[in-house]
Amino acid sequence: MSDFDHVILRDLKTDEYEHSLDRTTLDVLRKIPILPKLVELVQLPTSMTSRYAMLGSDLRVTDRQFPSLYKIFRKACEVMEVPEPLFYISTAPELNAYTACPDKPIVKMYSYLLDILEEDEIMFVIGHELSHIKCRHLVYTVLGELISTGVLRVIISTIPGMGALYTPAEISLNYAFYQWMRASEYTCDRGGFLACQNFEASCRALMKLAGYSKTYANELNLDEFFEQAKAFDDLNETALGKIQQILLSFGLTHPWAVLRVRELMKFKDGGDYDRILKREMQLAKLPEPLSPNEEVGVSSGLAAALPKDLKFKNPFKK
Repeated sequence: MSDFDHVILRDLKTDEYEHSLDRTTLDVLRKIPILPKLVELVQLPTSMTSRYAMLGSDLRVTDRQFPSLYKIFRKACEVMEVPEPLFYISTAPELNAYTACPDKPIVKMYSYLLDILEEDEIMFVIGHELSHIKCRHLVYTVLGELISTGVLRVIISTIPGMGALYTPAEISLNYAFYQWMRASEYTCDRGGFLACQNFEASCRALMKLAGYSKTYANELNLDEFFEQAKAFDDLNETALGKIQQILLSFGLTHPWAVLRVRELMKFKDGGDYDRILKREMQLAKLPEPLSPNEEVGVSSGLAAALPKDLKFKNPFKK
């Protein structure tokens, strides 16, 4: 992890870094008539199974289990002002991390991903997952899991009057959900960048998700990946490029890594990242509020000798 003091993002509101597509696609999703009932359904303790499975099969990270990793995790929670969720590591050979359980969140990372990332890159991934918690994405994420596995269809069919309503709404629900799911990743990439506060590390983590080889790891070139992102952006501006992206991304829960890096570049180059950090740094420099005695210049020694309920009034203060 970089040897500098991370800026703590006190009172950071999610709409300060929320991607515009995240906001608009979620609004569309919320307008689907069947959604309120589905969200109500997801609020049931369906996450109990996930918690039980992780506790039994994965390794929980604590201050005594992988303490160095826990230190990175704890720092990310502190920077983003997110209460510490449970943190698990799995040995499954996947380049992945995810957050589960809306009622009591759990962050899970796969050891294969951990082993190819440097500390700042790990903090980016953890910050990304914490943003899903901070932005309250988890209820909708669980809903998506139920949709993709077909579990939701089975559940809905058991509710009187809901089966007939679900069938015509299924296509629009699927399309709207996956649109939002991909857009929410842009928001959380921004959250990961805000957590680690290292732009190159954030982009390197995404580059490694696009393609990685242990044999040739020393030949990874981030500048070349930036050029690839710009080239894709130029192609994507054409009508054919837009159509291809819609067709090829349908049903994907995550945007392509090249797109994610390009959106992160826009967040930085547009000045939004710097505005958030500068605001926090200015707040940190503000002096502590003065006590009533200090306002009128009473020394700390004299103030201590005076009765506690005695206060001086500043004659020049209206």
